Amino acid sequence: PLKPVHANPTWMGCFMRNTKICEGLYFAGVPVWLVHDEEFIPLTMNIIHPVQLMFPDNIVRVMYSKRGVSKPFPSI
Repeated sequence: PLKPVHANPTWMGCFMRNTKICEGLYFAGVPVWLVHDEEFIPLTMNIIHPVQLMFPDNIVRVMYSKRGVSKPFPSI
């Protein structure tokens, strides 16, 4: 598609650094935020409000164990 579909407001969305995957999710209507290091942001990019990326303590970012085998949480 040439333009994104409307994002589903009930989906959590994701943060990522991979531009190809980010673009695919964006055009699929998934809320997505592309994370860049400041030195790689082009001068032509429209930045409304830069923020410092942080990881709150209450967000799970680990693997789970099933029958003693560590597995990542499933992607949706």
